[in-house]
Amino acid sequence: MPYRPVAIGLALALVTASASGQTPPTPGASAGDIQRLAEYIKSPAHLEAVAAAISAFEPEALAATCKTVKPVKGRSWKPVEDPVFEMYAVAPRTAAWQESWDVSACGKPGVRNLGFVARAGEGVTPLPMFPGESLADLKLQQQAGQMALDTVAPGALKCQEGHIQVIDSLVTDRSQLAQNRWTEQWIAAGCGHIVPIYVQFSPGPNGQPAFDFQAGQSH
Repeated sequence: MPYRPVAIGLALALVTASASGQTPPTPGASAGDIQRLAEYIKSPAHLEAVAAAISAFEPEALAATCKTVKPVKGRSWKPVEDPVFEMYAVAPRTAAWQESWDVSACGKPGVRNLGFVARAGEGVTPLPMFPGESLADLKLQQQAGQMALDTVAPGALKCQEGHIQVIDSLVTDRSQLAQNRWTEQWIAAGCGHIVPIYVQFSPGPNGQPAFDFQAGQSH
């Protein structure tokens, strides 16, 4: 997705807050490995990685007015792919999960979200997710988000060659969430303008979510 790459060597102060709001294990997941992942998420090394990734992934349109974004408190986390640990390892050998954090952006409260993927021999890699309160998980944001940024936002923003990013997200209708139907508004920024993109999620074939977009008026 179109974000700046992670600055791996970025030196940031240790975050003292820890992630909370553990979700139940996914079907087939080991409860022990889920608990080990919960402990890893609270480790000092991981909290440093969270702080670095939040700063490095900050959308350029937001960073232009505020360059200091710090995690304050973990809101929630959930596994996206079942974790697997070696016997005495601290970090998972393989896993994917996402985290939501309350942040302070130049003194103003906000919400930032991150994904993490662990692979054998590669360690744990952070992945960008949209700021705000989107209900789309890591995989769904990668699918729907890329399509929105590649096909919908450029036309609405009249920004064919610029760097377009989502700078905020919110849920506009969750009344049918139990049926896997809900709508969101994503705010895309590019070429000095912003535009709302309305996204409707619904059940799709083979159990995969379907999504439709409608762009609002740019300004």
